[in-house]
Amino acid sequence: MWSSRERLLFLLAALAATAPAWPGLQPRSPIRDEMLAPGEVAVLVPVVLLFPISWALLAREKRIGRGVGSLLVCLVAGWSLGTVHLATYETPPTVDDHLHGYLIVAGLAVLIAAVVTRSVVPKAGLGVWLLGCAAAVAVPVVSGPPTSPEADLPPGITAAESRLDCHRSCTRVQTVPAAGTARARALTRQIGEHLERDGWRMRWYDFTAEPDVECRRPHRLTDPYYLCLQLRAIGDPDAKVEVRLYYGNRHDPVYKAS
Repeated sequence: MWSSRERLLFLLAALAATAPAWPGLQPRSPIRDEMLAPGEVAVLVPVVLLFPISWALLAREKRIGRGVGSLLVCLVAGWSLGTVHLATYETPPTVDDHLHGYLIVAGLAVLIAAVVTRSVVPKAGLGVWLLGCAAAVAVPVVSGPPTSPEADLPPGITAAESRLDCHRSCTRVQTVPAAGTARARALTRQIGEHLERDGWRMRWYDFTAEPDVECRRPHRLTDPYYLCLQLRAIGDPDAKVEVRLYYGNRHDPVYKAS
């Protein structure tokens, strides 16, 4: 039998194998942000440890328990080292690929070993393994930034033009014509206040008609793209308001969220 002490040592080794991804131990670059923020590490490390925990609950025979345990520790170390040294949050990012690949390989390793070594599976070990499978399915494969949507303009205001300006990513530009500079500034305020009611967070200033708009965070952990909004009041002779929506990569050294 694989002893409780050896199971605990195996779990501690798996936890130690995640150390390269911990804040303070990640490699730093003067022109690049840390690969993983503390909040991301706090979520990802427990997810990565799901399959080692399931194996600690499932394994019974000492030799196979040690062998598969060593393999899982190596896989965890491969994930953490690969994430901080090889994976990038550039466009498109590859951090999600490393996590997805690790979860699939680790899950299969535990499944095959459990099937080969026993016919009766403890419910706790099976439950943790199923949680790992759910995490593997939930991890998205993130490619380039999605196409920027159109902003919801106030009733009675219609954009004369809606176009995509594409370079590294695409910016949706909606143009609302205005009858003069004063009207362009008033429209900017009206559109901005309407978008605030739609959930955008803004900060207004006395010295400019254009607000500082906070980007919207993504819903998925490994998705680096924030949806950002800009309002521009352009004065005479071609007075207008430009509403710009674009996706910014939060790990891009040029881009910073508000």
